[in-house]
Amino acid sequence: MKVIDSHVHVWDPAVLAYDWLANNPALNRPFLPQDLPHTPANTLAAVFVQADCRDDQALKEVDWVSGLGSSWPTLAAIVAFAPVSSGDSVAEDLDHLLQRPLVRGVRQLLQDRDESFVLHPDMLAGARRVAEAGLAFDACIRTGQLAALTAFADRAPALQIVLDHMGKPPIASGAFTEWSRGMRELARRPNVVVKISGAGAESDRTRPTGPQALPYIRETLHLFGADRCMLGSDWPVSLTGAAAYQEWITTAETALAGASESERESVSSGTAARVYRLAEGTEQAITEARKQEKD
Repeated sequence: MKVIDSHVHVWDPAVLAYDWLANNPALNRPFLPQDLPHTPANTLAAVFVQADCRDDQALKEVDWVSGLGSSWPTLAAIVAFAPVSSGDSVAEDLDHLLQRPLVRGVRQLLQDRDESFVLHPDMLAGARRVAEAGLAFDACIRTGQLAALTAFADRAPALQIVLDHMGKPPIASGAFTEWSRGMRELARRPNVVVKISGAGAESDRTRPTGPQALPYIRETLHLFGADRCMLGSDWPVSLTGAAAYQEWITTAETALAGASESERESVSSGTAARVYRLAEGTEQAITEARKQEKD
């Protein structure tokens, strides 16, 4: 199965400041496009998602990532940082981002923020500005925030929301009911799609990720449907090496057993291509790759 990897990070602490890396020694080093475990056999293109550098470096991050050029397998789109919670004033930030042709979405981390932050009038005003700009909004939250995100989706119906990492389910513990209930309610909001990604970070690292994640992936597919799901590796946070990357692809294929060809293509690439409005030339490259795969 060939995929558009909808959630990839790269960073270099010598170029930009990432305060969170200080508490993550295994990740506190450069991770660059040439280090990606992608191969032409399984990856059509990648979507870069902001890596939480210092807020005032958001434009520098976009320019740096774009400038890495041919070291990417194919860079299809960028999800940049934007201070959405600043309300209407985010429009100026969005104007600058829209001058960068690869920017197709924005993200401000909501993880561990309480409901009063997610539903603050300024956050909702900023969300409306993102929608008016024609950009998607990546929402990175935990299971306990699913209700708040559902209310947020109701109050910003014109905004295309992309739920990162299946809402970070408690995979390591195997707890399922609360997460499933929250996802079922969120799935009723038509402006929300989901990334099947990030399972490695939420699983028990002493056991293979695939079998742990499979029930959550299947439930996500069941609740949202193939045309509202996309695959993402969350490299290098959730996985690093080629074996782990291939395990993720294989797990997704297992979850899609019995799906139609069109459903498989939606999950592997179609949803990401639609939501992030792939960069010029990428669509043609993917069409050619699909043709070669079928031949």
